[in-house]
Amino acid sequence: MHTSENKIYMLWDESHLWGLMLWRALQALEIPRRIVRAHTLRQGLLSTHPPAALLVPGGWARLKADSLGLEGMTGIRDYIRSGGRYLGICGGAGLGLSSASGTPCLDLCTWSRKPIQERLPNFSGHVRCRVRLPHWSKSRNDIFLPVWWPSQFEQGPKSTGDVDTLAQYLEPGRDFWTADLPYSDLDHPDVYRWEQVYGINLDPERLRSEPCMLHGRLGRGEFVLSYSHLETPQSPQANRLLRELLLAWLGYDITESQQNSVTQWDICNIEAAWDDGTLQKCRAGLHEAIELGRSHFLFYWRTPWLLGWRRGVPGSPLNFLYAMTGHALEKRPDVQALRFWEGEKKVFEEYLDQFISRLKTYLIRERLALSLAPSSPEASSDRKLQQEKKELFGSFPGYGGLYGRLIRPLDHLLYLLER
Repeated sequence: MHTSENKIYMLWDESHLWGLMLWRALQALEIPRRIVRAHTLRQGLLSTHPPAALLVPGGWARLKADSLGLEGMTGIRDYIRSGGRYLGICGGAGLGLSSASGTPCLDLCTWSRKPIQERLPNFSGHVRCRVRLPHWSKSRNDIFLPVWWPSQFEQGPKSTGDVDTLAQYLEPGRDFWTADLPYSDLDHPDVYRWEQVYGINLDPERLRSEPCMLHGRLGRGEFVLSYSHLETPQSPQANRLLRELLLAWLGYDITESQQNSVTQWDICNIEAAWDDGTLQKCRAGLHEAIELGRSHFLFYWRTPWLLGWRRGVPGSPLNFLYAMTGHALEKRPDVQALRFWEGEKKVFEEYLDQFISRLKTYLIRERLALSLAPSSPEASSDRKLQQEKKELFGSFPGYGGLYGRLIRPLDHLLYLLER
C-alpha cells in the first residue's frame, strides 16, 4: 500500500483523557502525527489518504464503535488488509478484538475479552512484563509496563498463527493497585479476605503469564493490541517501546530522534495562555470538589496526572474534566476554536453550576454511605445515591448525565485547539 502521508493518524473520538495523553506523548516523542475524527474515516480518509499507521487510544470500545459506525469500521479493516498498520491501546485494543462477546468490534483476530468473573477486573499501575518484540527492534527481556484498569485477552476458539504475544504479565510493580488497595501494602494471605469483602478477584497472581500485548496480521497489514498504556508520562521503558514501534512503522531509524520518554504531566500546575472565565470557573469548581473529596478521604493523588479514589466514588470523571480543562487553558485558541466556544460557553456554564453544586452534596453523602456499607465500582450502597450518581455521571459503563453535557463540548474544544 502506498501511503500518501508519512504520518501517524490518531483517532480522537471517545478517548477524552486517554486521547489527550497519547497526543502529548506523540508530541514529546517527536512522532509525525495528525488527529482524525470518526466522521472522516466514515467518509473514506484511510483509502484516499492512508497514513503510516492508525492509533486508537483508550476509552470505551463500544462508544468508539458507535462513533465509527459500519462505514468507519469497514474502512479500518480494509486499510489494514491493504497493508496498513493499527495500534490500539486499552479501549483501542478492545476495539480490535472479535465481536464474539456481543460488542461490535473490528474483528482483526479471533481473540476476545476474558469474562469478567475470570479476570482481575480492576487493577492499575506498573507490572513487570516479559516482552518479545517482532521485526522492528531487538528483543528485550523484562520491563515495567503501565496499565490503567484494562480488560484481559482471551484466545479465540480457532487458534491461528497470525497472532503472537508481544508481552506477558509477570508480577506487580511497587505502584500496583488492585481495586483501591495498594498491593505492596497487603499481606498476601489477606487478599482472599479482601476478595470476600469486595466480591471480586483481587489477587494479581491471576495475571501471571497472561498476555498484555498482541501482534497480528490481517491481509498485507499488521496490528498491535496493547492493554498497556505505553504513552504514560514518566514511564521510560514503555515510552521507548512506543517510540521504537512507531518510528519503525514510519520507516525511520530509531536513532534519528533522541527523545525516548514522556515527561511528567502535572495537571494541578498549569501555565494559562487563555484568559477564559468559563474555563477558569470550571477548573476552580472542580478543584474545590476534589479538595472536598480529599478532606473526606474519598480522593488522593496517585501521580501528578492521576487522581485516585475510593471504590465506588466517581473520581475518574473528575480527573478527566480537571485535566482537560487545564490543558485547554494552556492553549491559545484560533478563530474557529473561539467561535465554537463562544457558542457553547453559556449553556456549558449553566450545566457546570448544577454539576458542581450537586457534586459537593453527593460527595458528603457518599462518605456517610461508605461508612455504613461497602460500595461496588459501579454503584453506591445507597439506592438514592445511585440515582444521584446516575443523574450526575450517567450509567456505567459509559457516561452521561450532567457530566456528559460538560465533557462533550470540552472534548470538541480540545480537538479544535490541537488539530
